[in-house]
Order: sequence, then C-alpha cells, then structure tokens
Amino acid sequence: MALSRRDARECALKVLYGYEFSKCNDADDFFDFTCAEGEIISDEFSKKLFLTTVANVEEIDETIEKYLKGWKKNRISKITLSVLRMCVCEMKYFDDIPAAVSMNEAVELAKKFDDDDAPKFVNGIANSVSKELK
Repeated sequence: MALSRRDARECALKVLYGYEFSKCNDADDFFDFTCAEGEIISDEFSKKLFLTTVANVEEIDETIEKYLKGWKKNRISKITLSVLRMCVCEMKYFDDIPAAVSMNEAVELAKKFDDDDAPKFVNGIANSVSKELK
C-alpha cells in the first residue's frame, strides 16, 4: 500500500526512534516487526528511508555534528536526532527529493513529535547541511 510521502516519513520516524532503544542488529527485521506489532502502516518508501538511514548513520551523524555549535549529539533529544538523521539521509542519498522538501518535512515532524524549540533547531541544522551539499 502506497502512503503519502508525509505518512511514509512518519512511519520511518516512529521505527527509527524505536530502533534507537533496541538491541536489534537486523534493521530489516526490526522494521517489519515494529510495523506489525505497532500496527504502523508502512510502504516501500518508508522502509527504504529507514534502512538507508540506519545503514549510513555514522556518516549522517558526522554531517550533523559539524553544525552542532555548542551542542553535543547526546544532548539532543532522541526524536530530534531521528528527525535530523532522516532529513540528512534524504538530502544525501535520495536524489529525486529536493532538499527544500526534505527540510520542510523534517520541520513538520519536529512540530508534531517534539517540543516547541525543536522545529527551529532542526531547520537550522538542516539548512546548514543543505548548503554544504549543494
């Protein structure tokens, strides 16, 4: 079943956030299990976004850390970090998605799932990464 890209990103975010706390080494199985158990509707895009983010998390984190002025990665809430990771993943590995779309979607996810300061923080980091990748 194909979801809207926004719903697919929300699915990927929920699974990615859960993955932060899991001890599972098989991201593919984790995705399938989490969606089934949590009754989370998924599609090909949501799974690809999740798996690509997990597969490239070290490189993605290095990119994010360049722009954390006065912050350490471990001080960022897990949900904000998950949103940022997905956004950077899209900008780096999904050539068919404009950076502006990835950034807007990340800000919307931060508004929905995090506190009032998160959208501005996510936008600032994502904007810096976008400029680097141009």
